[in-house]
Amino acid sequence: MRSLLIPSTLVVPLFGGACGAQGALRQATLAGQCAEGDAACSRRHALAPIAVGARFHPEISADLAGTSTPTLRLESAASDILAIEDGAIRAKHPGASAVLITTDDGSVVDFVHVWVAPITRITLSRRDGDRVGGAIGLTVGEDVTLVPALWNDAQRLTGEADAVWTASDDGAVSVLRDGSADRRRIRARAPGKTTVTVAAGDVQASVEIEVVP
Repeated sequence: MRSLLIPSTLVVPLFGGACGAQGALRQATLAGQCAEGDAACSRRHALAPIAVGARFHPEISADLAGTSTPTLRLESAASDILAIEDGAIRAKHPGASAVLITTDDGSVVDFVHVWVAPITRITLSRRDGDRVGGAIGLTVGEDVTLVPALWNDAQRLTGEADAVWTASDDGAVSVLRDGSADRRRIRARAPGKTTVTVAAGDVQASVEIEVVP
């Protein structure tokens, strides 16, 4: 049987301006990992439902009265909906599950209910956050970073999806990784027109790119 820690103090914020979810017992916070000043971080907004097939990389924090901060772990109450993989939350099927925040000895510090929702559409933005609403023009040697946003109808979803990026003419542009699982840097190589498409499951979004000398 699990024990439940109920300290008298409340959570200490992870960092200024962090977005996330406070546990039901108000003793821990689950927040997304974002580098300072990274406007393209897909985990910066409040903890929304996680997209099916996506991973959410959380940071957790708790303040227990009379002791230093213990080693904290995550456990899923419904592993068929959410799985914990190397500290990340992996969304598997639509639904909801409690995510338990526990210590090494199995004591439950707090818990957060997390929802999973299917992706119904994808939009593209530049790295500075501006939504891409039409064709993009580049000169040879120029590049632009594109960031996909995952949606369930009008609700923004969270998490990094294993998106597949393609270009109809890979002679005109190169689609390059930049260290993030979801976004890509598009480098103009030669004059021409191409369509860059990002797909997550059965849902996709495309943008026309014209490269000029």
